[in-house]
Formats: sequence, structure tokens, C-alpha cells
Amino acid sequence: MESRVSSWFNLWCLSQLIEQRVADGALLCRLRQDQWQPLLAAGVPLPGQPLTGLRHGRQPLPRQYCQTLEVAAGYGLSLAPSYPGYGLLFLWRQQGRLPSAAAWLKLFRAIFAQQDRARAAGASLSLFRHLPLPMVKASPAGLIEWSNGAMQRALGFSAANLRGKSLSYLCHSADWPDTLRLYQRLADEPGQGMAALEKRYLHKDGRVLRGVAHLTLVRDEQGQPDYLVGLIEQLQPQPAEPVGPRTHFSPPPARPEGLMICDASSRIVAVNPAFEQITGYRQEEVLGRFPSLLKSGMHSRDFYQRMNQALREQGSWQGEVWNRRKNGQVYPEQLRITSLTRQGHQSQYLAVFSEISPPAPAPGAQPEEDGLTGLANRASFQQRLARACRQGEPFALMILDINNFRLFNNAMNHRVGDQVLREVALRLRGRLRGGDFLARIGSDEFAVLVPGIVQHRQARIFGKHLLGALNRPLHLASQHLYVEATLGGALWPGVEEQDAETLLQHAEQALFGAKQKKQPLALYDNQLNRSQTRRLRLQHELVEAVKQGGLSLYYQPIVDTASGRVTKLEALVRWQHPVLGFISPAEFVPVAEECGMVQALGDWVLNRACADLRRLQQAGYALEMAINRSSLEFQSLGLDGGEWLSVIGKHELSPRHIIFEITESLFMQGNEQHLERIDALRKAGCRIAIDDFGTGYSALNYLRAFPIDFVKIDKSFIDYLPGNQRDGLLLEGILRIIGDLGMKVVVEGMETQAQAAYLATQPCHYLQGYLIARPMPIRELLPFLESYAGHSVPAAD
Repeated sequence: MESRVSSWFNLWCLSQLIEQRVADGALLCRLRQDQWQPLLAAGVPLPGQPLTGLRHGRQPLPRQYCQTLEVAAGYGLSLAPSYPGYGLLFLWRQQGRLPSAAAWLKLFRAIFAQQDRARAAGASLSLFRHLPLPMVKASPAGLIEWSNGAMQRALGFSAANLRGKSLSYLCHSADWPDTLRLYQRLADEPGQGMAALEKRYLHKDGRVLRGVAHLTLVRDEQGQPDYLVGLIEQLQPQPAEPVGPRTHFSPPPARPEGLMICDASSRIVAVNPAFEQITGYRQEEVLGRFPSLLKSGMHSRDFYQRMNQALREQGSWQGEVWNRRKNGQVYPEQLRITSLTRQGHQSQYLAVFSEISPPAPAPGAQPEEDGLTGLANRASFQQRLARACRQGEPFALMILDINNFRLFNNAMNHRVGDQVLREVALRLRGRLRGGDFLARIGSDEFAVLVPGIVQHRQARIFGKHLLGALNRPLHLASQHLYVEATLGGALWPGVEEQDAETLLQHAEQALFGAKQKKQPLALYDNQLNRSQTRRLRLQHELVEAVKQGGLSLYYQPIVDTASGRVTKLEALVRWQHPVLGFISPAEFVPVAEECGMVQALGDWVLNRACADLRRLQQAGYALEMAINRSSLEFQSLGLDGGEWLSVIGKHELSPRHIIFEITESLFMQGNEQHLERIDALRKAGCRIAIDDFGTGYSALNYLRAFPIDFVKIDKSFIDYLPGNQRDGLLLEGILRIIGDLGMKVVVEGMETQAQAAYLATQPCHYLQGYLIARPMPIRELLPFLESYAGHSVPAAD
């Protein structure tokens, strides 16, 4: 039998089908000339003849084979395309019996609760294709990569409908922010384990369903997020009284579960990574050897004879064994051995074991610490927070988050990032009083409990005192590093705080609100609650606005300084809400990013802008269109740029007429695939512009390292020109460097004749601003273009 099918993961799964009571027996078969040839059996005897009449997919096993195998019913499962020509047969001793949802969930948890098995499962998703519970695999960004038939049937979509869509496509918009926060928490806290999230889902026909999603984030061998996988149970119609999402976590197993496969002569043929971790032996050191190399000498010969007898007669054995690691240390483990038969004889043995955990710490023991900073970890913080709420004395909960830590971490390295966290922890600890409590509760998130705070004014004073710890630069990596942070807080007792969980939720909401408003500090209050309520409303109604045509595009002309003519337009999305009035893009675009609608919004903008550009070209205007795309949209784009290029082609436009504007933060993410996407778009003819240059993480080396055609200088550079000598010198230097690199410059925000006169003396290629024209709908743009006589500026003094 091919080694790819007899891998430790697949054989372990074969055993688990019986161990987790999914089936009473299982057969691994191979297709030969339209007949299934049994190869391996677990829990049942191996039939000596082919299984004729059994086809691909799920189908009852013919009665004569049920009698031969001493079972009452069986169903086949094709393993193609992962293993073409192979199949798995589930067998039950009770006629008509099917495994319960709880059994499948238990199997799912057994596979995905540990990272080495979860990684192996990613290459064998065919095992789950006919799983009766909905299952989905998605990228860390939430884009669906795979779904099984049960998921498609439950929500009314085909596999093609789901592939490439955001998970927000299936989620009730009101529950999406909590879902996003959960995804972020799984990414930032590798030790969280598996999460269960009860929330609402949207059927294709518009019905609202409620179910429990069991989610885990699978990481690659370097520990980086690889993909999300989820299983949904209890999916049923939404109850009459809607309930918000509810989350709880199942921590990962305290001890890894090792696995060893031996052949019929009991020689080791495969082990899993957990085996290496527990025993200290590497795989290459044990292959071909006998398991006796692990013997501790603490068991008699009779002990092993009884073990072998049980394997021969019953096909399995389990119990407690003392074994010895490579370094000589003796340890107890819980061991389970299952024999697999081939041609009626034992063919392979699967040994699954886990080290028996030491006893739990006694009450009153010191709280667990965060290994990196030495602070209390999240678990001990939650215990301390719950105790503080029960005591009833007033205090403030404050959560501090390091701004853009991930981008900063990627730009340098993780070792420097760890140093930053340790230094920040040390600085914060130096600002605390005797009774204050500090913990690290996330990758770059710290929490502080501050007793005696009864007013928001007191909390603000203390919060500023805490943030002041980061005013001085950190002396790391042979340079001065400036680190900024955002602080959110909530007071106990409060009007709306019911328990420790809601207090923590309100502090997180305050932190979120501060980040959205780009403020250093925010506290939870009624106004913040109203703001959050408005955001939730906008999330829900933005979905309808995109689908029902509630948005519109405005266009701002861009003038070529050489000719004085309008040669380009920038497409700007606008939302005139029927009740709330005009809503600024600065408010609803971040909302779209939070609720997973930014892809749909961007696709709508691209379609409408291309359609309008085609109309303008047919009217005789040779124009180019600049279209903003966020970094989130860019991340979900295929490496060949095909999705965007197909839209351009659909409207019979040349890619040379399209300019994609992206922000500097895209380049801070250190993702080489971004460069591949940019190259693909530019090879097709599109141009790339950096938008708002100078407002983010401006670094001129990006201009050297990345293929960029246009640099758009933010209006803040010319707000005080002419008249401000320092701003003038800075702008002139940037313009000169960009020009030397062969790129074109667009200066935004030109609003006065004095600015126009100044810019006429500078080497800038294009101008944009209110002095030329404000953004306008296409019905106003056409008359403007007909009457526009060209841009001219007064002579410079």
C-alpha cells in the first residue's frame, strides 16, 4: 500500500473513527477495475474478496458483505481527489444506525485540537467531504477556501458560490464584529485552543439561522497562521427573540498526544511530531527499531504478555505505562494500542499515548506568569478581575494596545519585537502604585486593574500617566525606537457593567473606539455606547446600500501641469443615507473593513468607475481613472490580478487607463506576494500610485524597492505654503527625489491661487484640489469637462 495513504495521520484517523464512536469498524479500500479491494481493517475482520457493486460516494454496503463482516450496515466514502482510487468504508453493527452529531464533533475536536494533526488534516480534506455537519476552511483573512457538502446544503450555496468569498458573506452583519474579534484573538493568542461561537448565519434565501461554530486556527511549522477551520452544529431557525453572539474557549490539551506506527513485526515505521517532543527521539533515530527502546524496566514480562494477548484477541489495549525518554528520565503515560488487519492478519499497530499530567497546583499558589515579560498572563488576570468584581470595591480596568505592533514587528524582526514587549512591560510596571495589577493579555495588549478610581476624570489622569511611560524612545537594536499605544478603559461598578465579562468587553470597546478616532485614550460611557450602536447600524445598512444601489461615485479631476488639461479622474465613493444624511467615507469605509464588506464595496466601485470611464471615452474624452483599493482588498486579490483585470476587460477598457491607488501601509506588511500582485497588474498595463504619501509610515526606500508609477503627496504638505520655509524645503526635497527615481508626482489639496503659483515653480506633474474642482457626480462632470478651458496659474512673484 502506498505510503501516502498509510501516513501516521490517515491511519490514526482510521483508528479514531472507532475510538470516537463514529463507526464500529472501518475498511480502507483500493479501487481495481470497478471493484473495491480491501487493504486494511480496524474493528472488523478483513474480507477476503473484492466489494463489487460499491460505487464512489456515500452508498449502502450490499447485504452479503454486511454478513461477512458481522455488521448490519455500512457506507462508502471516496477519498479522491486527495488519494485517487482509494476509499474508506464506515461500518455499524446496528441496522440503520448513524453516528450522532456529538460523535462527529468529538472526531473533529480530536483531529483539530492539536496543531500537528490539524496541519496534516489540511492535506486530507476529502476525509470530511461527506461529513454530515457543515465544515469550512478559510484563510486567516477570512476568505473561504473549501467547504463540504453539508455546509453548502445548510446555507443554500454551491461550492463555487462560496469559494473566495469572505466568511462575512454567511454571517449576520450584527454578529460580524464579534466574529472578527474572535479571529484576531485566535491569531494573537496561540494558546487559546478551540473556540465555540454561537451566532447567526444567513441562508441564501434570506433566512436567519443560528448555530454553534467550533473554530480553530491552524498554524504552519513556523507558528504563523495558516488557515481557519470551523464546524457548525445545532444549525436551526433563529428564535423569536434574537440573542447576540456568545463565545467560549476549549483550551488545547495540556499534553500533546504522541503517535507511533509499527509494522506486523513490531518495527517502528512512522511517528508524529508529538512523539519526538515527548520522548526526545527524532524520527530518523527510531525508524526500523522496536518500541522496547522506550521501556523503563518498571514492568514485568507478564505485563507485556497480557498486552500482546489483548491485541491478538480483541484488537486493542489501553492502560497506564511507565516509559523512558532519550535523556533517561522515566515518566508515566496513558497508552492506547490498536491493531489493523490485512489479509486476515495483523498488519500494523497504532500506539497513541499522552504523558500523564502532574497534579494541579494547590489553592493559593502563585498565578501563572507570561513567559516573555514576567507579568501575569491572561488566565491569572481573568481570575483577578472576577475576584475584584465580586468584592464590589470601585476600580478601573484599562487595556493598553501597542499601535501597529505587527507592522513594526514585520519591518524589523521578532527578536526585536520581543525586546519591545519586555521594555514596555518594564516601563508600565514603573508607573504603577502598590495595589495596581498589571498583566499581558494578548500579543501586544496589556491590562491594568487600578483600585480606587471612581470618576472618569480620575481614570483619564491615570491613563495619561500610564501612556507617559512611552514618551521616551526605547533604546533597542542599536537605535532609538518610538512606540505609541492606545488605551481604553471602563469603571466598576458602572451603570451597564453586569460582571467581569461585560466590564472587559466595554474596556475593549473603548479601546476600539479610541483607535477608530485615532485618539490615545477613551473610556466607556453612554456616548461611546451610542457611537458603537451607530456603527452596528451602519454595518447592517451598508450591506443593503451596496446591494441595492444606495451608494454613488463622485469624480475629482486631475490636471496635467504640462498641458493644463484634465487627463485623469479620481473615483470617490459617497453615501447619502435616507435618514442619517451624508456619511463620510472616513466613517463608513472602516466600517466596511470591520464587517467584511470592503471587498464587495471595492468591487462595486471598480465596476461603476469602469462603466463611467467607458461612457466618457465614448463621448470623446481621453481620460484615465484612479481607483482606491485598501490593503485588505489587495490581500484577497489573486497573484495574477485576474479578478480586477477581468472587470476592466468586461467594460472594454485598456488596463493602461486604470490607476490603482494603495496606501503605504501595504508595503509595511512585509508580504512578498504583494510585489507579485503589483508586477502582474503593471505587466497587464495598469499603473500603481501610492496615496496620501507622507501621512503613514513614509520611507523613501519603498519608492526604490517597489514598482510604483505615481506618488500622491498629501495636502498636509502644502497647507501652509507658500510662507512656511521648512515645509517648502521638505516638499522640494521629496519632489526632487521622486523625480530622480523616474516616478510622476500628483500634489493633492491645492485650494488657493497662492498655492497654485508656488506649485508652478516646482517639478510636480499633476495637480488635484478644490481650486480646480470639487468631486462631482458624472452628470455634473460632463458639463465641467466641456467648459473647462485648462488650468493656468498667475505668474510667480
